Amino acid sequence: MSLSRRDWLLLALGAGGGAAATGLARLRGVVPRLAHAPDSPRAVRDSLYGSMLEPPADCGPGIMDALTTPPPRGAPAAPVTLAVQEGPVEVAHAQLMPAWTFNGRIPGPILRATEGDPLTIRFRNLGAHPHNLHFHGTHALPSDGWQPVPPGGEATVAFTAGPAGLHPYHCDMTPAPEHISHGLYGALLVDPRTPRPPAREVVLVLGGYDLDGDGKSELYGWNGVAGYYMKFPVKVRAGELVRAYVVNMVADEPVISFHLHAQVFDVYPGGMGARPAWRADVLTLATAERAMIEFRLPDRGRYMFHPHQARLAERGAMGWFAAV
Repeated sequence: MSLSRRDWLLLALGAGGGAAATGLARLRGVVPRLAHAPDSPRAVRDSLYGSMLEPPADCGPGIMDALTTPPPRGAPAAPVTLAVQEGPVEVAHAQLMPAWTFNGRIPGPILRATEGDPLTIRFRNLGAHPHNLHFHGTHALPSDGWQPVPPGGEATVAFTAGPAGLHPYHCDMTPAPEHISHGLYGALLVDPRTPRPPAREVVLVLGGYDLDGDGKSELYGWNGVAGYYMKFPVKVRAGELVRAYVVNMVADEPVISFHLHAQVFDVYPGGMGARPAWRADVLTLATAERAMIEFRLPDRGRYMFHPHQARLAERGAMGWFAAV
């Protein structure tokens, strides 16, 4: 049988890193047929606002909540299992990518801790290739995660969460861009001991999707699905404080940017610091670079966000905040 993206998400949410799905149907995705020249940013299909992709048909409202809204702050740190699973994942309507995932999802589950909490991660390699698990932030050298774990093997990664900030985790096997591009990445939020002000929190991890194995992404999307937040905006209350954790995990582009329409935001590089470093409406990030941004949307309506590279935006990385 074949597993849809919804199946993968529900499997991951229910199993928490259980046995890998086997017997998947052969890859049936095809590279999108461009409506314009291959080097044109206008791709796939025309719409009322540029060109856009549709998310998978079974990827409806609410299905992405676990990848958009982080776990609540202050929950006791519990052991976590991250299991590598290899198989096709639908990243846009009728477009499947041969993926390597943590717990069957792209990106992997959002992890959260408070600075100083002990973290223990059981890492299981249920795939057919050697993999490993590397966290950004601070940790003792034995927990750096560069050691290969063979297929069928496992390892324990233990460290003290810190510093307070936003830290990606990913497979760091050589060549690292290949492993990241297949989907082996996620985000760890480390809260300061003194809580930040209450806010509507959102995690946005940008990824690229190489459908044909040529080492270059054809599609792009936030939290693993091209076009999802264009069809299903992130809902916030007008006037409330919004805190967005933005991570760039596109491995085959030197830099990407994040642009918010109609408003500016305060920038905390790396998610660190008690005060913002600057204010802007465009944020530029290299691979694995990240930032926490804060803003308010004063009026009811839709506020667009996207990379300022039109090719990325129009191939899946465009979305909306809906202030209600």
